Amino acid sequence: MSRILVPIRYSAWLSGELGKQITESLERSVKDLPELEVTRLPRAILVSTNECDGVALERVRDAVRALEDEVNARYPVFHHEMGPVWTGTLQVVFSAVDG
Repeated sequence: MSRILVPIRYSAWLSGELGKQITESLERSVKDLPELEVTRLPRAILVSTNECDGVALERVRDAVRALEDEVNARYPVFHHEMGPVWTGTLQVVFSAVDG
């Protein structure tokens, strides 16, 4: 299971209906990943999938770039005032390995 954390610049981006729309848009972009689960957190979106880490990371990266463009086009005033949605980093959350 791969888990990719997408840090969000300000929690306001994920609040209320706007946060729901942003999360759903990201989920639509990666909907064909196997066993997909997208979770909205206070300052991040967690994408979990039964795909290898490298493939999942690339897919989420592409989806987040497209999401940023979509949000900029859809909410230009918010985007101008608050700045980008995404912090520009992605974090792969590796499972602990029993040793």
